[in-house]
Amino acid sequence: MEEEGQQQPTTNQQQSSLDILLNLDKQAADLKAQHKNNASYENVVYANWARSEIQSARSSALATKSIFTHCFVAHSLAASPIRFVYAILMLFLAIVIQVVVPFIILITRQPIIDLPNACPNQSSFKTKIIGFALSFYFVFQTLQLCLNKLRGLNFLHSFVDLGFGRSLFLKLGILSQLLGMAGAGGAQYMLNIGNADGAFIVLVLQSLAMNFCLTVDQNLMGHKQGIDTSARVSAVSKDHLLCNGVGIGEDGESIPQQSFDGIKQMNLRQNFILVMISCPGLAWVIALTYCM
Repeated sequence: MEEEGQQQPTTNQQQSSLDILLNLDKQAADLKAQHKNNASYENVVYANWARSEIQSARSSALATKSIFTHCFVAHSLAASPIRFVYAILMLFLAIVIQVVVPFIILITRQPIIDLPNACPNQSSFKTKIIGFALSFYFVFQTLQLCLNKLRGLNFLHSFVDLGFGRSLFLKLGILSQLLGMAGAGGAQYMLNIGNADGAFIVLVLQSLAMNFCLTVDQNLMGHKQGIDTSARVSAVSKDHLLCNGVGIGEDGESIPQQSFDGIKQMNLRQNFILVMISCPGLAWVIALTYCM
């Protein structure tokens, strides 16, 4: 009897967890069913969806610690000159590695300058398999950056107002990331084509180098610097401070229209970028594999 009594709470807990999971599926189905109608900020279902999307985007901003985010909330020059100068130097270094280096490879065409054309199609089958896997991973990495780092930067730009000057760091971060993706993709194409007949390890190292270029703004962040940045971002992105103090309302209630429109527009921009990366990215993977 005692064993049955001890097992009963476990069963109820499992049922409760299952009920919660099924309820989440039901909410998603209800939202999809109502999607045919015009979404309204006064609709509680859509208001709860908007709040969850805003909170998810804020989590991305807190999790992906970038030098651009750090500069957005960094100490002012008057408050801490050393920290300010350090942040600017790291910002310069990040832009050089993320954007300038890949585009130098593209402009000089150094990896393929001795080849008759940019699509020799002369490597072995094994090399093509490795090239396909590495290039597909690169595309997957860029999509993940869009869903995480770019989403976090976009959230701060759309919902947290710290003045025009600080917002320039976010604009610069988004632009640098997009240019870095394009430049690193083109550079990896040339590197893989130019070194297709070399050792397999060379292809792997080249791919890792281009992926490093995409995340250098995160790799430059030290542990203490990252903790300080997250704390400051969290402080300025509380629910009631978003959209210049408009906030996002309470669960089970409507959401302010400005916040609702803001998350809708942010998601539209994100989906547009995802499509613009995934479709050309798939063509890039096929072309690179064939031309190696």
